[in-house]
Amino acid sequence: MNNKTRFHSISRRLPITIAVSFLILIAIFVSVTYIHVEKRMIEEYRRMADGVTNLMIADLDPDKMDYYIEKNYSSPEYMSIMKHYYLLKDNTPDVFYMYVYRFYKEGNEPAGTIIIDLEDEYTDTPNQVSIDWVGGKYEVLEPFASKIDELIGSPDPVYETAFSEEDGYLLSFAKPIFNKEGKYVASACVDFSMQELHGQNIRFIITLAAILLAAGLIILILSIAVLRHMVTTPLLAISDTVSGFKYDTEEDRKENLEKLQGLNLHSRNEIGTLYDALLTAEKDSSYYMSNYIKAEDEISVKNETIHTLGNLALRDEMTNVGNKAAFTSQITDIRDDDEYGIVLMDANNLKMINDNYGHDAGDEYIKGCCDILCSVFSHSPVFRIGGDEFAVILKGRDYNERHELVDKIRARFEETWAANEDDPVHRYSASIGIADSTSCRSPRETIKTADDNMYEDKKAFKEKYGSYR
Repeated sequence: MNNKTRFHSISRRLPITIAVSFLILIAIFVSVTYIHVEKRMIEEYRRMADGVTNLMIADLDPDKMDYYIEKNYSSPEYMSIMKHYYLLKDNTPDVFYMYVYRFYKEGNEPAGTIIIDLEDEYTDTPNQVSIDWVGGKYEVLEPFASKIDELIGSPDPVYETAFSEEDGYLLSFAKPIFNKEGKYVASACVDFSMQELHGQNIRFIITLAAILLAAGLIILILSIAVLRHMVTTPLLAISDTVSGFKYDTEEDRKENLEKLQGLNLHSRNEIGTLYDALLTAEKDSSYYMSNYIKAEDEISVKNETIHTLGNLALRDEMTNVGNKAAFTSQITDIRDDDEYGIVLMDANNLKMINDNYGHDAGDEYIKGCCDILCSVFSHSPVFRIGGDEFAVILKGRDYNERHELVDKIRARFEETWAANEDDPVHRYSASIGIADSTSCRSPRETIKTADDNMYEDKKAFKEKYGSYR
């Protein structure tokens, strides 16, 4: 096997596919988890900020904002508010800043007036700089600068997250304050530092990603080991052996068979089945080629026999309809653009017939249900795919009339169920399910949908009549 062929081999491409798929899943999972965790973190801080600003507003008299600006630290009331704010700040984790500003627009530019702005710690004797700071003009920056219209015109709080090199991750929250006349007078604001919790989130995400990557690596290694042991190594041995076969002489054919037998790959999976099939083919080839003249006549006879046996192998002996193998074969031949339908039928109350009248009567009951199915879907192949389970592949005329035919067979079973009360063996009844290519993307999905619909029909029968089964 050359290097290009080895690169395209299952042993290389499948592990790569598994690894890439797992990495994509990890990336999606970690991203979604990170977004969810960050969203919950912001929501938690938003609720805390809402509670803190409510407590801040409770200490203020909305009609005294100008008084607070004018008197500020010289007012006992202002000092009492400041003292309570510092206490609130000290007892609330992660509070970075607390302040009360009056926001407004100066022309089209956002601006603010400082009413209360907490420093590092409370003092009964503020310096002149702190006193002069109250009433001063504040240059509104982000994240509030772009929210100025909401700050002064909306009754709802405004909050935004921001990051800076100096302060790290912050949640800035501003709740409007209105006077008795309902006029905006200021905003109670609080900035929460989310830096520590954000760092914890990042560490959690990194740890989670590492665990998933480690688990994925273990799974990948185990998958590769199992794949090589069970699939690629046996396939490579078969491929290398078969590629060296020669068929020029009878000795060549005997040597081919000996090489293939020497592999001794009798595993109980598809590789073992393939290997056994190859052995059988080589044995047959060796036998027929060594008796070539005699085989010419035998082949003609055998072809006819095989054709007959093939037909028999695809028929159900009891009902003379197609068997499960025939059904599987025809399903496989369905193309993606084909119009088709699948009808599934399952006999009702068969266990009661078998238990009370014997299995011979049960077989007659199955054949009776099958006869009704065949008579209604007379232009479509019918298959017995289980003990009392049948399938019909609808195409052409029966497909075009599928809904009418399903209604017809259900009516037939209702009729036989009601008309033979004194003869339970011939009181035929079956549950029907149908699905078609108009709503299903593949034969497998069509069969599954028809099966689900059939069992819904059986459930309705049991609820209506009761069932021994």
